[in-house]
Amino acid sequence: MPRTGHRKILGTATALVGVILAVATVLLATAWADDPSSARDFGSPQPAMTPSVTGQPQAPAATPARPSSRATPSGVPLPRELSIPRLELRAPIDPVGVAGDGQMQVPEDPDRVGWYRFSPRPGAGSGSSVIVGHIDARERGLGVLLGLTDVRTGDRVLVEKEDSTIATYEIIARRTVPKNALAGSGVFTREGPAVLTLITCAGPYLPDHGGYQNNLVVTAVEVPK
Repeated sequence: MPRTGHRKILGTATALVGVILAVATVLLATAWADDPSSARDFGSPQPAMTPSVTGQPQAPAATPARPSSRATPSGVPLPRELSIPRLELRAPIDPVGVAGDGQMQVPEDPDRVGWYRFSPRPGAGSGSSVIVGHIDARERGLGVLLGLTDVRTGDRVLVEKEDSTIATYEIIARRTVPKNALAGSGVFTREGPAVLTLITCAGPYLPDHGGYQNNLVVTAVEVPK
């Protein structure tokens, strides 16, 4: 079969797998989020930006003003690698910002994740450090953050920094958030308890309405050294 035929078959298969996994993500995440003992309120959001997150095209969001430099203190080393040991999940971390259409950038490589550089650096001691990645990517297969569908309360999340020190977090909650409600959901706060917020796409997947309609948001609190 010509190579173009292989690409069409693989693209179709990837899309079908993405739809099935997205539906499963919504069912699992909603069930967990409905348990009030699994979530905490970290206060009103104070977003540095108000981007949306997506692995597929969608309507652009407005691009707000650039935040002050206090969101990323220079004294804290940049994050280098994310890992969730129980799931054997590991991914290099790239700094990302906001694209020209107002959406949060996500690394093109589905095996990598992005630290939103207008959020506090992991280990900064306060605020929500945001890391984003794909659940799947067109013509590139499943993404590393597909593993977020299997996280449990109490799972450890490790962020290795450029100086080889490690910030350790413990997962306390998982929920689904509509893409158009993400900016106001509290995930971009730069004050309050030090948390790590992991974000990927969640179903339903509607190609005629911009792709994935929700985000899967996992919250982990920093573990004292």
